[in-house]
Amino acid sequence: MRKRKGIKRNETTDIDLNIIPFIDVFSMLNTFLLFSAVFVATGIIEVQVPFLSNAPQPKEEGQRTLEIKIDAARDKVEVVTEFSKEPRNEQKFDFPNSKEGLDRMHDRLVAIRQANPAQDKLTFFSEDDVIWENVSAILDSAKFRKQADPKFPLKNEKTGETTPDEQFLFPKIVMGSVIL
Repeated sequence: MRKRKGIKRNETTDIDLNIIPFIDVFSMLNTFLLFSAVFVATGIIEVQVPFLSNAPQPKEEGQRTLEIKIDAARDKVEVVTEFSKEPRNEQKFDFPNSKEGLDRMHDRLVAIRQANPAQDKLTFFSEDDVIWENVSAILDSAKFRKQADPKFPLKNEKTGETTPDEQFLFPKIVMGSVIL
């Protein structure tokens, strides 16, 4: 065979492709992509701006309710009753933290509940040095009714019916705490 003139056969040569600039460009694009994603994910906060008016403020007409608080200390138990609106008529009753004192406290709570049968909730506060046995005895004395105690109405929230409560003096006890 004969070789043609004018056509040269090139030997294979390795071509080096410089991809460093591409890596630099993509790293910069990646940085901008991440920064833009952070700003896109930022939520919108709605602010309600109060408007000015010459009209008088609407009065909140809530009913006046009795608030009952029990404050337990190491050596005494204090029962505080006051109304939520004026006149407050705050009353404090101190009882020793003993069996006889808790019986007297229970009798006082029965009298308070008889005067306000709709009030079925009280708030319990305890100092940090009161032992659990005393806390438990105070809660039992406030929550459960004794055999000779009157039965108070218990309102079913779903149906609205009231039935006499066989078990509880105060069925709702809120454990309050004070952090100084």
